[in-house]
Amino acid sequence: MARITTRRPEEEAEDLIEDVEDEEEEEQVAAPPVSDRRRRRQMKRGELTAEPVAEAQPARKDRPTPSQRPEVAESKNPVVRLYRGAVEYWHETRSELSKVAWLSREELMRLTYIVIIVTAVSAAFLGFVGFLFALLTQAMSSSSSSTLAGIITIVLILGTAGVWLFRERLFGGHFE
Repeated sequence: MARITTRRPEEEAEDLIEDVEDEEEEEQVAAPPVSDRRRRRQMKRGELTAEPVAEAQPARKDRPTPSQRPEVAESKNPVVRLYRGAVEYWHETRSELSKVAWLSREELMRLTYIVIIVTAVSAAFLGFVGFLFALLTQAMSSSSSSTLAGIITIVLILGTAGVWLFRERLFGGHFE
């Protein structure tokens, strides 16, 4: 069934134009506030005209922002606090361990062998140096060759210290 209207076509056209203008005004008012930085960027790109726009005002807070975690009432019982602290520690530890990037078995084995070899070589070197200094100390305590052993000990100590102090000049400064 057709609808019967008593309006003239000119009035309907005017009403449609007014409705469109009202919608445009509502869209302008309903648009979210834009920050100064974004507005300048949009003006630079030509997306906005240089018309003055009402500045965005942050919403006023009448209360502090709630934290991300729900707050748990702290118990006065020390046993309960200790238990809750331990449980929280284990949950956080488990969470952090799930974020770890673990090595593959091959990498783990290769790096383990390297550590064992370097440790063995260092132990052998330090053992040899300890044995050498023990012999020199024993020789210094005997009366027959104490002077010669003392001189050798001092030369070894000064030589080691010199190499350590001037290692960057001697070996190119690759030690950190």
